Amino acid sequence: MENVLTSMKYFWEVVTAFGLAVAVLATSCKKKENTSSSDIVADLLDASDVLKEIINEIKSGYASDVSREKLEIGAINGMLQVLDEHSTYITQDECDAFHKSTRGSFLGIGVEIKQGTEGIEVVSVIDDSPAAISGLKAADVITHINKEDVLKMSMKRIVSKLSSDSAMEVTVHAIRNKTEEMEFRLKKSVIQLRSVRLDFAGDIAIIKINYFNDGTFSDVSNAIAKLLKKDAKGVIIDLRNNPGGILEQAISVCDLFLANKKIVEFKSKNADETKTVFATDNDVLNGLPMAVLIGSNTASGGELVAAALGDNKRAILIGQKTYGKGSLQTVIPIPGKGAIKLTTAYFTSPNGNIIDKTGISPDIDIAKLTQEEEQKPETAPYAEQPIIQRAVDILHGVSALQESDPEPESPDGNRPVP
Repeated sequence: MENVLTSMKYFWEVVTAFGLAVAVLATSCKKKENTSSSDIVADLLDASDVLKEIINEIKSGYASDVSREKLEIGAINGMLQVLDEHSTYITQDECDAFHKSTRGSFLGIGVEIKQGTEGIEVVSVIDDSPAAISGLKAADVITHINKEDVLKMSMKRIVSKLSSDSAMEVTVHAIRNKTEEMEFRLKKSVIQLRSVRLDFAGDIAIIKINYFNDGTFSDVSNAIAKLLKKDAKGVIIDLRNNPGGILEQAISVCDLFLANKKIVEFKSKNADETKTVFATDNDVLNGLPMAVLIGSNTASGGELVAAALGDNKRAILIGQKTYGKGSLQTVIPIPGKGAIKLTTAYFTSPNGNIIDKTGISPDIDIAKLTQEEEQKPETAPYAEQPIIQRAVDILHGVSALQESDPEPESPDGNRPVP
């Protein structure tokens, strides 16, 4: 997969509070050749004399002083915001932060967050982080940080409070299920970003992918080598709460399990953004039964993997309908002044199903099991979660069928999953 999408580099989108300010999910980074930041701003503003006239009127008549740069950025943001929720202006601090997002470890409390109407919504919680240990959960809404209303704070300030500022302790007030108020006193620590985790439920391997970073493909490959040595009877890929990440890594993970199958199709009015990506000719698991766990917070790269494995009948999808983000954003740097994040393509499943704003429906919906899981004690072992036990039972059944009737195989060597 090293030669696939060689012109693209992908970053994160979810705002995080474990040592970075913001990043861009399923995003292509392209640099405009021989173009200065002032040229880009000028090109945008020259599109309308009305914009320049308004800026001049504000500069001369507004009650307080305001910088021209602030007005220009506001104009840019206004234009981008009318396009879609993912196109936006990114500050230089946020651009600098993404460079750190795929490396090593970070200081913070260990949560991924996004702006909500009532506060800051927790998208996911990093395993073994201060947030996870304290009991903070995905979907909790943070309303106050150190008694300060988050709705009156900039996202940059929120991220700083939860991660990189000098105070090592922080108090977070949150609301769960819209009614339950909670307080968490957290001590920041160095968060070791672990993209992939390998567990076993008896003879069934569980590969949990928290997000896709620079090391995900390598980590999944290592996990596969270990599970094959243990003669696993099936594999569960857990993508619940996976917000995406480096899209190229998600595609590479798909390539491990699909032989000569379509992985994803990108569609755009721009020819260089329109392409179809196919897997190479090898399934490293040689048809071993697979299940993929998905949930409402599975997004973008996580949805790409689920759709690829599901549409190609390589895995059974178990869980709940996914988030629905199937768009590609290109980050156009403005040297020294941040960047513009612009939606430039959409991606569809191998069967041509639209993912953006639609999501992916599971083969087996386990809404009831999810409710039971929420009631399970926090100390319950990961492999004993009801949804995992359901997946284990299904894979044992498929494995038994394969052993009793090993004949039918597809031309590429993959046994179809019922």
